[in-house]
Amino acid sequence: MVENQQCSHVSIFTAQAIHINIAGITSISSKSEKGESKVKRIGPHIEIYQVFRERDRFMITKKIVRMIIVMQAHVRGWLERKRFQRIINKASYHGPDLKTVLNMYRRTIHRVRYRLGLWRTRQIVNYTELEEWMDRKKFYETMFAKREDWQGLERSELLKYFNDCGHFPTQKQIDNVWNLVHTDDHERYSELIKKFKAVEMIFTLYPPLGAHVIKNTQLKSTWLRPIINGEEGYKYIVNGHPILKRANIQIVGKLVANSMRERKFRQHYKS
Repeated sequence: MVENQQCSHVSIFTAQAIHINIAGITSISSKSEKGESKVKRIGPHIEIYQVFRERDRFMITKKIVRMIIVMQAHVRGWLERKRFQRIINKASYHGPDLKTVLNMYRRTIHRVRYRLGLWRTRQIVNYTELEEWMDRKKFYETMFAKREDWQGLERSELLKYFNDCGHFPTQKQIDNVWNLVHTDDHERYSELIKKFKAVEMIFTLYPPLGAHVIKNTQLKSTWLRPIINGEEGYKYIVNGHPILKRANIQIVGKLVANSMRERKFRQHYKS
């Protein structure tokens, strides 16, 4: 009899404990639902709320750092090897081996800097600059081959040749570069030009990256041929770029008039 009473008391106690646990669970779930409902009411700040919620932090140990460094070294090494192989493949177009092409590149940079009055002609070979020079040289030679005849290219065709290469200098600039590149009297007064000299003229007027020409005195920005951040704006006018808009002639007239007035004032005060 006593045992039955004790069993009944235990069952009642366990039932009460289960009821309490269920009540606690339901209260916790109700609190979480209330929290989620609050988050939903917040609206556009859900992302901010989720960012600042407590999370398990990822521990960065020395072993993980070393793994990351090794992985970066493998990836960067693979990229450098691929780029070096690409440069070797491109160099095969310009010469028998990479060493010969490097010597050609150094001599070209030396001549360009010397013609522009930059006496410090010491060079540090950069693969990016070398690749840029090889790409441009191949493109210029390809465009020259489309216009030349069996003797070469006529001097009168140089302006069109420059335009084919994506450059738009004036005839005066071409004549100045012609005198810089052709030092001999026989070449200077000739009406024909060979491929090597034509490419030299372009690189003198538009130096490669390896020359490190900060301020090119051969090219000057004008109203009709503006140069913005080293890039010719005239090619957008010729090609009809969609970003161009028709200018208001009144605004342009005021701008030109103010510029002419300022120039006259400066000349007057200098005299």
